[in-house]
Amino acid sequence: MAKELNFMNLPSEPFLDVENNDLFCKEVFSLLDTKENKVQVQGNDYQENIQKSIQLLKEMIENLDVTAQEGRLLFFREDEIEAVLINVKEVFNELDQILELTKFSTGYGDFILVAEDFEFGLCIQRTEYFYEVTEWGL
Repeated sequence: MAKELNFMNLPSEPFLDVENNDLFCKEVFSLLDTKENKVQVQGNDYQENIQKSIQLLKEMIENLDVTAQEGRLLFFREDEIEAVLINVKEVFNELDQILELTKFSTGYGDFILVAEDFEFGLCIQRTEYFYEVTEWGL
C-alpha cells in the first residue's frame, strides 16, 4: 500500500495495526449507518452512478474550505479494508489517482474519508441501486 501511495507525503505512521484498523473501520460503518441527510445519486446503470458520484464529489471539494489536515481514507482490498492516515488536501488534489487506488472509479470500493476523531467525513457508499453521499463537519 505504501508503494502505491508514493506520490503523496504520508505521515510517519500512516497505518494502524490490524486490530485497531478493524475497530476503526467498524466504527466508521456504524457511524455512517446513523447519519441522516444522505444524498442519493442514481444513474441508468452502475457506470453512470460512478460518474455522477465522482462529479458530485468534485463539486463538493471545490466548495469546501478545508481546515482539516489529516484524515483516514479507506482502501478496499480483497480480504480487508485499510484505513490509511493521509493529508486531506493531497487527497483532493490527487483525486483522480486516489479514486483509481481506492477502486472507487471501477465500482469496487466506496470512497470514505473521515477524521480519526470522526469530526468530519466525506463518504460515497454503494447500495444495490444507487450511491449514497454523506458529508459532515467540512
